[in-house]
Amino acid sequence: MGITSISGIVRLARNKSSQAEFAKFLGVKQTSISRYESGKASPPRAALEKCMRLVHTNEKPPSADDLANKIKITLSDDRYGHVRQALASIIDNLVISH
Repeated sequence: MGITSISGIVRLARNKSSQAEFAKFLGVKQTSISRYESGKASPPRAALEKCMRLVHTNEKPPSADDLANKIKITLSDDRYGHVRQALASIIDNLVISH
């Protein structure tokens, strides 16, 4: 299940630590953590970046096949024809130069 909100990022980043411990780590008050998790407030940029780094390092990185499939699905959309052309040109130039 994907993260769909800032509050979700904060909750996931906090993991199993207490709100007080996590607040100290982020440099904010415990009540702020409660407000972030309930969606009543948004964390400052620096705190959000720390949360995002924690969430990212806890996730399993996608495999090459996962990434290729995501690219294939996304680029199959007609709106991305110009991107497909640009990528084809880049690939052609790489093949020619090697």
